[in-house]
Order: sequence, then C-alpha cells, then structure tokens
Amino acid sequence: MPAKARPQSATHRFLLAIETDATRYHGAHASKPRLLDQGGCEQLLSHLAADLASLLPPSTRCGLVTAGALFDQTQVLRPVYPMFEALENLSRSAGSRPSAGHIGLGAVDGHMQLAGLQPEAGIPLGLLQILPLLVRGDPDTVNELATAMEHRFLEQGQVSAHTARWLESAFTIRINHARFMTLTDLNAMFRLQLEHFGFLPLWQLLDAALNGLRDSLAVTANSGQVFAWRDGCVHAEYQTFNHWSQSGDGRKTDSPRGMLASGYADWTRSMRQFLTVLRAHAVPLVFYLPGQPGQALQGTFFIEHSDQAAPTRSAKVTEHSFAQLGTICVSVVTDGRLDNYYPLNPQGLNDIHQAIREQGLGGDTVAFPGCILFDERTRGLAADAPARGGQH
Repeated sequence: MPAKARPQSATHRFLLAIETDATRYHGAHASKPRLLDQGGCEQLLSHLAADLASLLPPSTRCGLVTAGALFDQTQVLRPVYPMFEALENLSRSAGSRPSAGHIGLGAVDGHMQLAGLQPEAGIPLGLLQILPLLVRGDPDTVNELATAMEHRFLEQGQVSAHTARWLESAFTIRINHARFMTLTDLNAMFRLQLEHFGFLPLWQLLDAALNGLRDSLAVTANSGQVFAWRDGCVHAEYQTFNHWSQSGDGRKTDSPRGMLASGYADWTRSMRQFLTVLRAHAVPLVFYLPGQPGQALQGTFFIEHSDQAAPTRSAKVTEHSFAQLGTICVSVVTDGRLDNYYPLNPQGLNDIHQAIREQGLGGDTVAFPGCILFDERTRGLAADAPARGGQH
C-alpha cells in the first residue's frame, strides 16, 4: 500500500496593533521599544496564545510564529509584506508538519538574528507599533481561524489587561490600546487615514505596491499631478519651475509674483508629500522629464540648463525657497547663464551644495532671498542681485 502523504502545515498572517505614547520615542530622553531575548519571546507567545484561545478556541490546535520586536507600520506595510515573508521562512525552517508548538525568534546582543526582522533605526516612530504574527497548523484549522479573525477581531480583538501590562513592561512602552488585527483591518485603517487628509490616490498606489499589482494604474493627485504604477515602481513627471510656469501645469496661472510662486510651491508640496510617504513604505518613485516617460532621472538632483541670461552683478548662487517647504531650487550662474539645481529627494540638497563647492563657488556670493525669484516677463527663474540685500 502506498504510504500516506505527510500532512502539510499552512500559515495565515495577522498582527497585534499597539497604540502607544509616541512622545517617548523623541526628544532628549527618547527610548525606543525594547527587543526581547529568546526567553522574553517565549513568554510573549504564551501570553498571546492564551488571549487568542479565549477568543478563538480552535487556535489551541495551532502554533504561533513571531519575533520579539515591535515595528512601525511603515516598515510592516511594504511591497509584498517582506516581514511576514521572513516569518514564513522561519516557520518553514521548523519543518512542514502541522504542530501546535510556537516558534519565536528573540534578539541576541540587542539584534534580531534575521536582518528582515530588525526594526529600522532611521524610522521616526509613530503611535502605532505592530507585532507581525502567523498562525500555523493544518490547513483546515488555519482556514477556519482566518475566517473567524476577519469577523471577530474588529469588535473583540482587544488583548487582556494582564497581557497589556506584560507588554508594557517587556517592551518598555506605554500602551493606550492593544488588539489583534488582520492585515485587511490594518490596510483599511491606513486607507481611512490617508483619505481623511485627501490622499486617497496615494493609497491606491500603495495598495498596488503592497499587493504586487501586475497591471498598470494611474491616479491623479488633488494638485493635478499624475502618478502611474507600473513595472514595480511609481512614475511621475518632474516639472521644473520654468517648465511648470511656461508650458506645464502652471501655464494658465496668473503671472503676479505671489500667485505664480505659491502655485509652484503647492505643486512641489504635493510631489514631496507623495515622495515622503512612498519612500517610507519602500515604494520607489521614478521621476522623468515632461514628454520623456521612458527616461528616468538619475541621481539625487537634476540640473536644468536654462537659456535665461544672468545680469552682470547677480549673485553666483541663489537658493529659492518657500515658507515651510524650505529650499525648492538652487540657481547657479555659470558663464553668464543660469543653471537650476532641483533636489529629487531629501539627500539631494546636500549633494547640490557639495556639487556647488566642487565647482569652486562656495566662497562666492550666495543669496537667500526667502522666496522664489523669477522674471515676470519670461516666467523663468532669476538670480538674486546684491542690491536686494539678500546675500550672505
């Protein structure tokens, strides 16, 4: 008689969402959530398994898989959910047979043993901290639990007071609320947050990236900018001030200085908001020049070689800025002509300054007019003049 096939285990993704006091992560006495060692991780699994069993009794026939670390939601909500993939690899390494045993990965010497399960040090932590989890067992039971989680967690997923107190002590955090959630719940909550602030198109891009959408998707921001998801990246047209004001999205904007400058500032603000959120969730944003969608801009900044002539007494370097946006562009006078340097990401401005120093212009006149300077006749950026008194 043929041997019976060995039963295979299945897994299902869910999480513990902890609303914390985010003020403790910043300032002079900042402290981030502690990493748990192997013993602490095993205690964590014991507490969570007890709470889950009281809510969903079939879970006693399954095991839980987790790591002894909390993560900001920006690290959890990334394309194809790499943190859950790391937990699934951890589960597979324990063997394929169903087991009610729990699998936990603790920290050693303050570091997680798998790079994919290490909290990123550079993320500014928010109030919501996430503990990714898997339930592991025979396929029928796991499917039953998955369905029950979708129906029960939203209303009844809060952990016990005993577990909440233990979590506070173990991770050295202050907990306002802690509950089990499904990935569907977390995504829905994040979508509502973005929609509330007018960023539903941004959610559509993130949703496509998170789920590895193979088809193309184009969305339009409230500012009128078009962002397209394709080939695993978000693509967007980058318009310099000169293009925007002369033939781009701002060509119909009235030319008085305040209106044209504020219009381009709004365009830049929207672009930076999309860039910031997409980067936080590890979704690449590729810029291209108008009419050149197949040619991605490389590097951290872009140089526009302008036809605008600079007056003889112009400042060699002019930093165009706008209110809280800070520097939008840096104009450099080269051989009597104006070159405009645009940062494409947060590092770009530092690299622009370095490039200017390498040209030997660091000791020349640098102007900080505190606004976007442009010629109202040509609607193009202009260099500052020493007579304005804005140089330093």
